[in-house]
This record gives sequence, structure tokens and C-alpha cells, in this order.
Amino acid sequence: MSSVEEASASSDHGTQIGDVSGAVHVGRGDIIHIDRIELMAEKVRETLRRSLPTDQEARAELREVITELTSLQAQLAEWKELHHLLHEVLTAFAPFHARLIPLGENGFSAAERQALLRNWRPCQDGVDMLMDFAEGVEHIGRPFRREGRELRGERWVVEIVALRLLLEDALKEDNLSPESLLELAAEFNSACHRHLALADRKLRAAVDKLQRLSTHLLGGMI
Repeated sequence: MSSVEEASASSDHGTQIGDVSGAVHVGRGDIIHIDRIELMAEKVRETLRRSLPTDQEARAELREVITELTSLQAQLAEWKELHHLLHEVLTAFAPFHARLIPLGENGFSAAERQALLRNWRPCQDGVDMLMDFAEGVEHIGRPFRREGRELRGERWVVEIVALRLLLEDALKEDNLSPESLLELAAEFNSACHRHLALADRKLRAAVDKLQRLSTHLLGGMI
């Protein structure tokens, strides 16, 4: 992710809420500061709207630039959420994978199978949230659709859901193959990491484009 510089506080103000008093930081990035800037932005927007040129070509160009800015912001939000969800899936998968590796050396008892299923459920929940998100995407690809075993959508969700289904089928088998389960788990882990890296790259690219376009639009205005 791109680094974020910590801005120094512009001022500190004392406050009291009920019986609690103390200093409230209102430097750049603080919620109070952002609220104030948003109010200023609304005033500037209205001023600019009244000052827009009557030239239709100029207005069309401005509209196109603003549309692109809005699109980039929407892409940024969706890539950020995807990055977060994939990270959550990997975090939930780690205990299952860690428990699976030593067990896979000598096969699984009934108790060990139940323990694996318990460890798998948090990861299952994480993939469910990933699917819910993928069904509603509008700016980073095709929405995800599932009809039985048929999966449609972007590879970052289709591949992970397909591997999840294969893993769950394997966990339900009476003669559970340790080798097959270990192989599927390794593929699932690899797919999640690969798509997490993709989300990171796309997130960086969206941030870069948004910064460049904002600079070209606003640079030198003041």
C-alpha cells in the first residue's frame, strides 16, 4: 500500500464531555478538521458551479474529468474492500492450515476430522463475505453469480469459491485422503495470496491515477 505521511497537529483545543475533559486533536486528517473542510468544499463547489463557462465544450470536458474522478474513487473503494476481505480469509485459513499439516502425515481420526471442520468454519464465513461483496461489485469487474456448482464472475472470487467447494467435499469424504486435502489447502492458500497481491497492485494503480488526475485538475489553482 502507498505510504501515508502523518501530518503534524495544527492546533489543540480543550473540550469537556460530561465529566470527561481533555485535549482534542484537530490536526489534518482529524474528523473535526475533515468536517470543516467538507463544509468549505460545498461552498467552493457552489461558487464554481455559478462560475462555470457557458461554453458547452468546456462544460463537457469538465463533466468528463469529474466522471473519471468519481469512477476512480469507486474503484479505489472496491479494491480496498476486496484487499481487506482476502486478508480476512487468509487470517481465518491460517489456523486450519496449521492444524492440517501435522495431521496429514498419519491420516485423520474421527476427532481430528471434527477439529478440522471447526477450524474450517471461520474461513467458510470469510469466503461467504467475499461472495456477498463480489455479488455487488460495480467498478472492478463482473458481479459474481452462483447457480449450484456453476460459478460466474471475476477470477479472484470464482477460483477461491471453487477451491472452497472442493475442500469441503474432501472434508466430508469417509476415506479422507491426507495428500489430496493438503494439496487442495496449498492451492487455496496460493490462490488467496495471488489474488491479494492483485488487489494490492490494483489499489496502488487506482491511488496513483487518482492522485495524478487530481494534480492535473487542481494543481496551480491557488
